[in-house]
Amino acid sequence: MRSTHAQVSIDFMIAITILSFGIVLIITQIPMLFAPFHTISTDIHAVTYRTSMILAEDAGIYCENESITSAWETAGEPENRSRNFSFYRDKIPNYLSNVRRIGLARNAPVWSSSEDAIPNNLSRRKIEALQDWWNDDANRSMLWEKLGLLVSYNGKPVNYSFNISLKGFNNLLILNNSTGKPLLQIGYPIPRGATVERIERIVAIDDCENLSNCKGIGDNECCGVLEICIWR
Repeated sequence: MRSTHAQVSIDFMIAITILSFGIVLIITQIPMLFAPFHTISTDIHAVTYRTSMILAEDAGIYCENESITSAWETAGEPENRSRNFSFYRDKIPNYLSNVRRIGLARNAPVWSSSEDAIPNNLSRRKIEALQDWWNDDANRSMLWEKLGLLVSYNGKPVNYSFNISLKGFNNLLILNNSTGKPLLQIGYPIPRGATVERIERIVAIDDCENLSNCKGIGDNECCGVLEICIWR
């Protein structure tokens, strides 16, 4: 008489169990295979976007004796064209340390808060101060902190490299004709084969005197592109 009950051997049960366990293990490990590439690209994009926001839409922070102002390029003093980055670095104690954040946006009109800024409208004094700071080899390393690029992950420092410049709409650098040099070009050459995030912001510059390769748009006499490139 034929039996109506099926039977499964112990060997088959063990094989199915091992196979199922192996498949589950592989599935759980697949995301880890791509994690290094995904983490780097995602992380760099966020850092690049944040850096572009700070530079283009923030005026910066200068803090001295608990007094905060956005006029970091003049150590909180009224603007004086005869004084530049070198003057404040050499004459104002702890000037560089008191600069808590570098932003390039113009300060808002005097009737508003001193911390307010005009987004995407850059201050030439701030631009020149940033360029001079980069040219100062002895204090250049401080820029990573001031630009928000000195960070750590799991207790280890993350080494971000950057290239920041102001260009015209023809992709050529905006030049300061009085010095014969770019108005803003800081950072290192962009490497080949690296994961590089690039963000471009259309910006206006408040002072067009002796500048070339910028273009007027609407009421703004001098406009160009702020280009931020980050990699690690």
